[in-house]
Amino acid sequence: MTYVNISQNEYGEKIKKSSLITLGVVLFLIIIKSFAYFATGSIIILSLLADSFFDLIITLTTFILVRISLKKNTNEYRFGYGKAEALSAFIEGVVILLISIFILYVSYKNFIDPEITIINSEIALIVIAISIFATLMLVRFQTRIMKDTASLSVESEKLHYLSDLLTNIAAFVGIMLVMLADFSRADPLIAALIAIYMIYTTIAIFQKSIAVLIDREIDDDLKSEIFDIVKSHNKVLGFHDVRTRQSGSSKGKFFMQMHIEVSEHVSLEESHNIADQVEENILNKFPDAEIILHVDPSNVIEEKEFVDA
Repeated sequence: MTYVNISQNEYGEKIKKSSLITLGVVLFLIIIKSFAYFATGSIIILSLLADSFFDLIITLTTFILVRISLKKNTNEYRFGYGKAEALSAFIEGVVILLISIFILYVSYKNFIDPEITIINSEIALIVIAISIFATLMLVRFQTRIMKDTASLSVESEKLHYLSDLLTNIAAFVGIMLVMLADFSRADPLIAALIAIYMIYTTIAIFQKSIAVLIDREIDDDLKSEIFDIVKSHNKVLGFHDVRTRQSGSSKGKFFMQMHIEVSEHVSLEESHNIADQVEENILNKFPDAEIILHVDPSNVIEEKEFVDA
């Protein structure tokens, strides 16, 4: 898991830009695919059109939930709304899975009873070629946004539109084979393979979103950086019972609880100051984190639930 050092405001602006551009591309694709379907009557184009309508629902859901995830803490939600983004990624995974099952169903029907001809197939090919180009540009853009933000929702969207890209390519090849080789079963065979690949991509989406929703510990490399910061304070003798969880938006936004150990000869006031200094050092590196530190005198023996150091 890659950590990207980016402020929440900058993160929010990049995600908003990504959502709006994605929404614009999806609406454009719906318009041209609708035209192609009415011109050709092709079940292939209808499947692509249905996929784009699902894309529209996904994009709007992601946009709303990610905006919610960036809201400030309130009295009712004191840990914030960070999990809303993971929820949007999970919903996207469910939709991709449903689309894939639908494509498998349509592929099976077309394999059993294949289309013999496609009217105005040139229109279908032109529209699919435009769709491939537009989707390719969108995937490249989302790849750049993902590198800048390490966003879970953008990563899941990128995987989804990458599968859309492959689906469009398969549709193009299928129509070409129907036109040139009279091989009408090519389209359902290729589409079925793409649907299986799309199902495979949902595995990573579900794993990452569920990990956030059920409060899995943050990445080990990220924890190691935090531990190095804690150990760098010359009055911290050790630490234990570390608990962390991802907040759900940028990967530098997380919650952490930790017991730090100091000399038993240190006064209460100095112990408090040490804890403040350690917290400040962590926040200098991870400004969007929320840290809770508990100070233990080193001569007190207590049962340690988690020992990371």
